[in-house]
Amino acid sequence: MSRVNYSLNHVGIHVIDIDVMTDFYTSFFGFVVTDERMDEKPIRFMTMSPDEHHQLLLAWGRAPDSPSTVAQISFLLDDFAQLRQVYEKATSDPRVSKVWTLDHGNSWTVYFKDPEDNTIETYVHTPWHVSQPYGTPIDFTLSDAEIYASTERASLANPTYRTAEAFRAELVEKLAR
Repeated sequence: MSRVNYSLNHVGIHVIDIDVMTDFYTSFFGFVVTDERMDEKPIRFMTMSPDEHHQLLLAWGRAPDSPSTVAQISFLLDDFAQLRQVYEKATSDPRVSKVWTLDHGNSWTVYFKDPEDNTIETYVHTPWHVSQPYGTPIDFTLSDAEIYASTERASLANPTYRTAEAFRAELVEKLAR
């Protein structure tokens, strides 16, 4: 029997206020609404890709004043310059209640809370790998070169260090089993 190739392409979350959340995800990230049902239990399908009908589904049903049950919704970015842009945007957006950063060794990450307190992760891969969980705050007052050098030093000093390429090669072997 051949191995099934899964691709995780969208996530759905229950929301308290579908209009507030739609406004946030369309204006902050650039999602567009592709379809919706607007009855007593509304849902909205949203995407940023012409290849996917929806990447995010917002569904009515989360009780007011209930805690978020979303561990995180993660977005991979193209480069560190984009991560810096997200950091600046998140720290200046009044709808974002909390922003924090972590250098994970294998990625640089900006986390923040959306209007209903769900954790959003935006990240960029590095050329290094260290075992997780691992993280130190990123000081965005430093230059990109200084942040890069700091991550490289810390990664190389970590006893679990290997290149990201070596780690991916190990994953290829594990996934082939």
